[in-house]
Amino acid sequence: MKVGGIGSGQGPRRPEKSRRSGDDGAFGKRLSSLLDTPAGGEAPIEEAAEAGPVSGLDALLAVQAAGQAGDPPSREASRRLIDRGEALLDHLETLRHGLLTGAIPKERLADLARLVRQRRGAGGDPRIAALLDEIELRVEVELAKLTRELDRRKHA
Repeated sequence: MKVGGIGSGQGPRRPEKSRRSGDDGAFGKRLSSLLDTPAGGEAPIEEAAEAGPVSGLDALLAVQAAGQAGDPPSREASRRLIDRGEALLDHLETLRHGLLTGAIPKERLADLARLVRQRRGAGGDPRIAALLDEIELRVEVELAKLTRELDRRKHA
């Protein structure tokens, strides 16, 4: 921008209002015409009825009843399953690092074997339990491979 000269400047100008495309209400008219006419034999859409007021005491009692329906114990069981799976995966990660460096700590193997043999709690989400079954199977396979390799080295 080039400054043309010095003089009394004009004050700030207000931008002119531009006409928005929706000012004529065409979209609203089109939408209401679509809603009023049944399309493909469907019944016209009706407005939803207003919801009645909820009593504070009724809502509180409903929340408490839902909490007593056994939801928290299943959440707690799922949390325990998830924690167990994470612990197993952490041990597997340590095992992987040990394989890469060529040194697997025997105490880690013993901890991993003990963790797999511990009985896990029942309950919780069946999908989490199925995933934990797969993790435990993988741990057992890795332990079997390592003990087989260690036995072969001892006898060689």
